[in-house]
Amino acid sequence: MHGNVFGGRPKLANKSKGAKQGVAVGIRRSFVPKLPVRLLMKYLGLSIPRIFLFWLDTVARNWYYRFKVVSRHIGPLQKTRQLKGSKAGKQALVLANGPSVGKLDPAKIKRLQQADAFDVFAVNSYINSPLAEVVTPNYYLLSDPAYFNPAKYPHLTERLTTDINLLTQKDITCFVPLEHYNAAPFRKKFGFYDRGNLFLSKITITGPRCFVSMTAYKALAAACYMGYSQIYICGFDNDYFLNLVVDENNEMYYIDRHFYDKTGSQPSKVRDAHAHSVGELLYSHHFLFKDLERFTEYPIINLNQKGLVDCFPKQHSLDIYKNNPSM
Repeated sequence: MHGNVFGGRPKLANKSKGAKQGVAVGIRRSFVPKLPVRLLMKYLGLSIPRIFLFWLDTVARNWYYRFKVVSRHIGPLQKTRQLKGSKAGKQALVLANGPSVGKLDPAKIKRLQQADAFDVFAVNSYINSPLAEVVTPNYYLLSDPAYFNPAKYPHLTERLTTDINLLTQKDITCFVPLEHYNAAPFRKKFGFYDRGNLFLSKITITGPRCFVSMTAYKALAAACYMGYSQIYICGFDNDYFLNLVVDENNEMYYIDRHFYDKTGSQPSKVRDAHAHSVGELLYSHHFLFKDLERFTEYPIINLNQKGLVDCFPKQHSLDIYKNNPSM
C-alpha cells in the first residue's frame, strides 16, 4: 500500500477566474467522498494494523539497506552529498521517455545546451534513441537492476548491453544505485540511496525517497538536490492508461509508449503483479501524479503543455519546440 493514501484531501489546482472555474471546481469537489475516516480507510482497504505493519516493514528495509549497502559505500555517498546545491544559478532539462519529448526540437536543445543555458538529464534507453545522436546528456540516471546484470535477462541483454556501451563510450556522468556502484563501468559516476520511505516528505538522493520508484522521478530528484534555479521537464506523460483495453477474457493490455518507439507497437499484457483489475490499475496510476506533487516546492516547468500532469506551471518563453510538432 502506498503512503500517499494516508495524507489529507488533495489540494485543488489553481484555475483562472470565471464561470468555467466554478464549474470545474464544482465537478471536482463533487467527487471527493465526505466519509468518516474509518469508512474511508475501509474503502481503501486500510486499517491501523496494516498501516503499522507497512511502516514497520519500511523502517526494517531501510535499516537493512543502511547496514548492507550504505555501510560499504560511505565514500561514494559522501561524494554524492557534495553535489547538494552545487548548481544554484543554473538551469536543467530533465527528460523522461514519454511521447511528448517528440515535440522538442533536437537542434534547439543542443543549441541551448552548448550555450550553457541548461544541463540535460536523461534515463533508461534514451541513449539508444535518435535524439541521443544529436543531444548527449550531461547526466544520466539508471536504477533498473537489469542494467547491472544484463545476462540474467536474455530477452533484454542485447539492448541493455548496447545502452551501457554507449554511455561508457560517450563518457557521460551517471547516477547509479549504491548497491551497483562498484559494478557500474562508468568513469564518472555518483551513487544514490535507492530505497523508499513513503512516510517522509523530503526530496533527496542520499536518503530514503518519498515517492514511487520511477527512474525519471529519481532523475528529477537529482536535479532538485543539485539546486538548479530552474528545472524544465518533458516526457513525464503518465498517460499509458489512456491506451488501456480489456479483452473478452478480462485481460488488460496497454501500449507503454516512448518518444523513440517505432509506429505499430503492440499492446503489452498488464501483469498480475501490477494490477488484478482496471480499478486497481487506475488506483496505482494515480500515485504517479500524486507523487509528482511532492516536487511542487521546486522551480519546475512542464514543457508538455497539453499533458495530464497539472502540478507544475506550463507557461514559459523557452524556444525549444519543433515548428510543426507531429503530436
